[in-house]
Amino acid sequence: MITNYRRPLYVKKVLIKGNCLFLVGPIGTFFARLSNYLESNNVRTYKILFPLHEFGFPKSRIIKYSQDINYFKKFLRKILINYEIKHIFMYGNVLIPHKQALDLINELKKEGNNINSHIFELGYLRPNFVTLEKEGINYNSGFIKNKDFYSRQDSYKVFPIASKHARFRIRKIWKSISFINHCFKNYRIVEYQHKLQPKPIYIWFQIKGFFLKYFFFFTEYKLKNYFSCKNYYVVILQVSTDSQITEGSDFKDNKKFIYKVIKDFAEANRNDINLVFKHHPRDRGYTNYHNQIEKIAKEFGVFNNVFYIHDYYLSKLFQNSNCKGTVLINSTVGYQSLFHSVPVKSLGITPYNIKGLSDQKDLASFFKNPSPVDKLLFNKFYKYILENSQINGNFDGFFPFKNVFIIKK
Repeated sequence: MITNYRRPLYVKKVLIKGNCLFLVGPIGTFFARLSNYLESNNVRTYKILFPLHEFGFPKSRIIKYSQDINYFKKFLRKILINYEIKHIFMYGNVLIPHKQALDLINELKKEGNNINSHIFELGYLRPNFVTLEKEGINYNSGFIKNKDFYSRQDSYKVFPIASKHARFRIRKIWKSISFINHCFKNYRIVEYQHKLQPKPIYIWFQIKGFFLKYFFFFTEYKLKNYFSCKNYYVVILQVSTDSQITEGSDFKDNKKFIYKVIKDFAEANRNDINLVFKHHPRDRGYTNYHNQIEKIAKEFGVFNNVFYIHDYYLSKLFQNSNCKGTVLINSTVGYQSLFHSVPVKSLGITPYNIKGLSDQKDLASFFKNPSPVDKLLFNKFYKYILENSQINGNFDGFFPFKNVFIIKK
């Protein structure tokens, strides 16, 4: 399948012609840096500034909006037309203004006014990548296709490895300031609880999570000896406020997912194998599912086979031959599991939830006999995703603006 490795190109290319508008970006100064790059190449940029403040934009580029978010779409229509906007940049597609913007873009296209949307997110392929798609992302991704589509794509003969770029600590400071600012601004941009619209208590959660990281590192260190001698399935828990759960699956939260997994594991009657729940590192300090997992495991008589871990390295779990499969909703960890040829069962909407990559049987049947990963199909799938949506860089450190955004005069 794959014989050796090389460093990749900055694969994703975006042609820019005309004025650009920025909506809500990732917490920090990334959008301001992108705006500066475009302006330095004679591209006019504007930033809609909501009460949830974002730093780095000069006043000459700022368009303020502090009215009720339900009226934003009407306001945005005027901005797009009056400022002759041809490109809109946003982070994710779940914020209320972003949903309204995407709806409006579709309306304007029907009227003959074509505006390009560019949606950033954390990388599908991690670490060291950023995702950039048009019109939708994650459960709304344009890469949600069938097996036949990916089977027709080319495969890698030489597998690319991303260059690792350091994050700059000074930008982390701006990120922290932005986060604190958002905690004390009561302005609704999300329909439900989300970390892009944090509450004051989130500051304590962040502090607690910082110390818990080191606590779990030491308390879980000895687990490496245990995992080397016992077969197991890994169950991936996502961030509790992840829109991937609420909008990309039939689950409303992790709790219902946990119940479903333990119930079906018990139904499969696999006393010879363990179930290992993995907490999301970005949810450290915010949630802890220990009591719930213990209660449900006892209810279904599988308490001795169920474990709950926080900071043990996923790569070590997947590289271990005792790892027999991964269960998740639609986390990007699915890509990592497939990369290591570990069978995957996805219970949500995601590009990799197709036959040959994610097991299509019911969950209890997966626990009994997981379908192996089609390695050639994954090679083709990986290549297509990488070359059409991934950028080797990060929001807080190096980002190859010049290599990605091609300015058309």
